[in-house]
Order: sequence, then structure tokens, then C-alpha cells
Amino acid sequence: MYEVLFALTVIFCLAGALLLVAAERGLPVIPFYLLAGILAGFVIDETALLDLAQWGIVFLVFLFGVHVDLEAVRSQGRVSTAVGTVQASLIGALGFGAGLAFGLDPLNAVYFGVAGALSSSLVATSYLDERTGARPTYERLAESIHFTEDVLGVLVVLALSAFVYAEEPAVEQFAVAAGMIALALGVRYLLFHRLTARLRGVPEVMMLVGISFVIGFIALAEAAALSIVVGAFAAGIAIADDYPHSLELVDTIDDLEDFFTPIFFVTVGALLSIPTLETVGYTIALVVAVLVLNPLVVAFVLVRSGFDGRTSILAGLTLDQVSAFTLFVAIEALVAETIARSLFDAIVLAAAVTMIVATYTGRHAGSIARWLRDRGLVRVLGESLEDRATVARNLDDHVIVVDFQHGGRQVLEACSRLDRPVLVVEDNPTVLEAISEECDNYVYGDVLNDRVWDLARLEHAAAVVSLTPERDRTETVVDLETDVPRIVRVDGTDAATEFVERGAAGVIYPDAIAAERVGDDLEALLSGDVSREEFTRRGQAHFETPSEPGER
Repeated sequence: MYEVLFALTVIFCLAGALLLVAAERGLPVIPFYLLAGILAGFVIDETALLDLAQWGIVFLVFLFGVHVDLEAVRSQGRVSTAVGTVQASLIGALGFGAGLAFGLDPLNAVYFGVAGALSSSLVATSYLDERTGARPTYERLAESIHFTEDVLGVLVVLALSAFVYAEEPAVEQFAVAAGMIALALGVRYLLFHRLTARLRGVPEVMMLVGISFVIGFIALAEAAALSIVVGAFAAGIAIADDYPHSLELVDTIDDLEDFFTPIFFVTVGALLSIPTLETVGYTIALVVAVLVLNPLVVAFVLVRSGFDGRTSILAGLTLDQVSAFTLFVAIEALVAETIARSLFDAIVLAAAVTMIVATYTGRHAGSIARWLRDRGLVRVLGESLEDRATVARNLDDHVIVVDFQHGGRQVLEACSRLDRPVLVVEDNPTVLEAISEECDNYVYGDVLNDRVWDLARLEHAAAVVSLTPERDRTETVVDLETDVPRIVRVDGTDAATEFVERGAAGVIYPDAIAAERVGDDLEALLSGDVSREEFTRRGQAHFETPSEPGER
């Protein structure tokens, strides 16, 4: 116990001191976490570090499961499952072959293949979670692909536990794990919603409920001789946050993330060691697989599945870090003495390198996607537009709507009343069929692609209404070289001022519009113009506005 308390004290003292430097200079925190870990590694025993790293991974896997929107995952399920499985299988096979070529034995070659194949849901997801409101297509895709990769990670952990660490093969562990996941889904759909509805308004009790769930599932996994990471994953699914009454629980559980994130990243830094030439060779191969091959394979499969180049690249760029499951597997293998020390050191070093790179790519993904498009990557991947565009040859004086799924139906209804033709530009193929049923003219593609605007007959349009929540796409619309009026969606008054100064004819600020609508209804109620029943009916009508295609 003393060793663990001492390790935690060192970790938080060093991390706190270095994070002050990062905050003052506005720098990313992850490199400073790793630096704190390198310093902590000189005074903390490796056994304590391995234990803390495992628990850090376990709770971060649980927290990722809590934030997963299973309904959104289900809507993208077929594509995400195919993408995640193809990417992991292909890179895993290549990694296994490369491991054998390096001279590793078959088991260590498996570890090498797993390290290259599984991508992370840590750094990328932290940036995805920073956004609020409407979520762009690539975020929903990325989340569902991460979920698929984590399921594959659970299967890898189970396979190693059943066939490598066990004295005799224990195939029944898969059935037990399936039963635990089924139990988690049962709790989620039959019990948890009712429980959180009753406890609403008592955050302390809500947090205790969440902690009790994760500890209970971990204990259940231990009792069933399963890895604790399987229990944590099941617990996250059991209390996922897509119910309205669970939002308060999620807010309280998020405090756990602030506690375990430093532990995870600092322990990774502390496990770094001076690499040998052999370790450097393994590390280079893993970094190439994770930073280059994984995003390219994901982007290629998504393009071939019908997504535009930008969405495919952005989703691929979220899978450019060594997975937490890989680190968990490596630590378990080190404890079991089944992994070569040089390979373990390479996995840790590759994790640190990819964490730092993922910090950059997470912040600048839009610019990276644009740079890659300008250099012809999207064309190489095979993006095609013409076969998914339907535009009347004489279309004129029309309104171009960008991102129909974020409010386009209201624009369509307004234009219909004015007898004004509409053309939709959309980048989500899963809603294209619904759009084709409602709109006579549409173009599937990325607004950053000049060909999209040619097909949309921009110079003949009366206006462009951009409803996209993504800033770089909004900037593209604002910066179009045309005299056609452009109205764009913004997320704040500062952005509204900036875009108007850059040439936007107008802005749409959803929060302000919603507040104004509520204010008008409240004024009508207080002045006696409407009854309480009418006020309630209006509120329900606002709340029950039909969902757009592809959204819940």
C-alpha cells in the first residue's frame, strides 16, 4: 500500500508542477504528462507502475464506454464494423508477418501484430468530446469505429487469457464474457434508466451508483477468472450516457477521468527506458503502422463504402495512436513473462510517440485533410461524385443547403412555401437515400472539393445556407469566390462577427434562435396572449420537432 501511495504522490506532484508550465504557455498537456512520467520513473518501483498503469487503463476504458452513444453506433454499425475489422485484420496480419521477419517467436509476433493493428480511443476521443451540439459525420463514424476496435481489443484479451496465460485452454471464458456483456445491456435497457430517473438531483448518490457499477462488474470479472478490463468495458456499456436522466451521472463520473488520465499518461512516460537498437527497429515499424497504415486503410475502406474523401481522412486520423488495449496486453504479458523485454519497451515507446503526434493531428485534422486532398490523396483513394449527384440541367435561382441533416428540413419547408428550388450538398451517404426522397436536386461530396460547387451550379444559385457545425467547412463556404450570398451556422458571437467581416451575408446561431423562441413564448404567456395549455403545447412542439435523416 505504501508503494502505491508514494507512487500516486510523486505522479500528481510532478504532473501538477509541469501542467502549470503547460497552462501558462498554452501548450498541449500530454507531452508534459510523459515528461512527468520520465522523471517519476527514477523513483517509482516498476511493479507499482505496472499496477497503476493497468488500473488507469481499466478506468479509462470504462469512461470511454460510458460516453459511447450506442444508438449512433448502431446507425453506423455495418460500416464501422467492416472498417474496424478490415483495418485490424489487415494490419494485424502484416504485423504478425513483420514480427516473424524480425526473428520473433510466434507469440511475440502476435503481440507485435496486435500493437500495430489496434488503434486508440483516448487522445482522439478527448478532442471529439470537447465539441457540443450537432456532431459532424466523421465524429459519429470515428466513435463507432473506436467501439468496434475496443470490442476487438476485448476479444484479444480474452483469447490471450484463455489460450496463453491459462494452464489449460479455457474456451468457456468467451461464453462467460458474452454473458457479462448481455448482463450489461440488460442493465442498460431495463434498469439503469429507471434508477437514474429516481436519483435525479442527487449527484453524490449518482456518482456512487456509477462507481458501484464499475467496481461490481470488475469484481464479477475477477470472480469469473476474466481480465478486469473486460469488466470495466461491460460496466461502461451498462451506464452509457444516451439517456436524458443519466447526464447528471456522467457529469459526476467525468471527475474520475480527471483523476485517472494523469495516472495513465504519466505511467506510460515512467515505463519508458533507454532503447536498444532492436527496440528502435520495432518502434519504427509500429509507428509507421499506427500513424500511416491504419489511417490510410480506414480512409480507403470508407471511401470505397461511399463516404467522401474528407470525412474518410478525418475519421482515419482519429485512429493514429497505440491502443490502451495494446498497452494492457503488453503489461499483462510482461507480468506473465511471455513477451520479450525489447518488444515491450518498443510498444511503450511507440505509444508515447503516437500520443504526442495524435495531440497534433487531433488539433489540426481539418488542415491535414485539406493538405492531403490538395496533393491528390483523395483522388488516389477513388472518390467519385458524378454517380451520386442529381441536378436539373436548367436549375437556376436555387438555394444550396449544406449539411441537410443539421436542420435542412426547415430550410426546405421555407423554400417550398416560396416556391424556390433547393439543392442539397451532403457528405453522409447514410442519409443520402432519405434526402433523395425529399429533394429533386442533390450532390454528395465535400464542400472543400471545387467539383462539388460546379455540380451544384453555384454561380446560378440565389443563396447558400451552410448548416454544418464544422468550422473548417464553414470557412470554406465563407471564402468561396462568388457573389452569391452565403449564410453560415456559428457556435458563438465571436465567430459570427468574424464570418460577417469575411463576407458572410448572415449567420445562424442556434442557441440564440432557441432562446429567442422561448422568450417569445414566455412573453405571450405572461401577457395573457396564450393560455398555459397553449404554452405547454408550443414547448412540446419545439421539443418534438422530427429528427433529421440519420439522427436519433
